Amino acid sequence: MNTERVRAHWLKKLRIESSQEAIRTLLFIAIGAAILVVAYLIPMPYIMVSLFPFGLAPTFAIIAVAGAIRGPLAGLLTGYLGTVLYDLLFFNAIVSFTLPALAFGLLGCITGIPSYDFSRGRSLGKLSIIAVVGLVLTVLLVVVIDLYVETIGTLAAIAFVLLRLLTLGLPSVFLLTPLFARVWLMTSTRVTRLVSPASNA
Repeated sequence: MNTERVRAHWLKKLRIESSQEAIRTLLFIAIGAAILVVAYLIPMPYIMVSLFPFGLAPTFAIIAVAGAIRGPLAGLLTGYLGTVLYDLLFFNAIVSFTLPALAFGLLGCITGIPSYDFSRGRSLGKLSIIAVVGLVLTVLLVVVIDLYVETIGTLAAIAFVLLRLLTLGLPSVFLLTPLFARVWLMTSTRVTRLVSPASNA
């Protein structure tokens, strides 16, 4: 009985508790991965301070919001598939057996575990903090992959991977994730209002 309850809880959390919900989650993942590929292509301004870029990278926030909206499975696969598709389409390469892409999916997975109310500032603050935690774990995993799979030097991994991803990623997930979540809430609310009268007629 207890295992059934846990199973039902996780199926609901992953948004695959019914075939209809599973199809919606798959569609969300496909659309999210496509949006992520497009976002990778948009050049964002940044300032170089010594070796490190300071600016905003919306791709991190997109992955985090995908998890926050549709759960950890959608966040994981949006980040993973979007990054793999980008690498394949624009570099004709699969980088390190797609492990870095899986690391970026971890950001969406971690952000997707808690529940949020995008209309409340406190919940958006929680989303920012969890996205920061998810990003730090993602960056650490990318560094481990670089050290042990790509076998780059420790100093190079710290200078050109760890610090670069943190200087771009931390402000992005902290500032853009709640902003994108609010935009999603406003957009989905408007669409629902437009569709509801038509369905009631």
